[in-house]
Amino acid sequence: MVKNEKQLLILCIIISILSLLVVTIFYFSSSISGIVFKSILLGALLSMINFLIGLILIKFSLNKSERIFLLTVWGGFLFRIILGLSLVLITLIFLEINTYGFIFSTLFFYVFYLLIEIFYLNLGRKSQFVCK
Repeated sequence: MVKNEKQLLILCIIISILSLLVVTIFYFSSSISGIVFKSILLGALLSMINFLIGLILIKFSLNKSERIFLLTVWGGFLFRIILGLSLVLITLIFLEINTYGFIFSTLFFYVFYLLIEIFYLNLGRKSQFVCK
């Protein structure tokens, strides 16, 4: 069981690397084409950028007042949704990628990283109440 934020982030990194390693193995074993491989990597990258921005905002606002915390989390969420949608549309319009692979990997990694953010927030808020 994950007991603190550091363990959660290490688990997140391990799962991310393992999933990308599986995709790379599929690519090198010629199970998926280069375009699908590129599409999956782009989807993972866009989701990771979204996650890192969210993690920075959460880390910044975790020990602040409730008002600043809520403004940062919800404002950051709105910013990240707009940024993510813009990047997805730009990628779909201008790059030659496999649409299904890109959308599936973006959705998979987005949900995965969103769960990690929720667990991170939960652990961070619990540790904040325990310390006081």
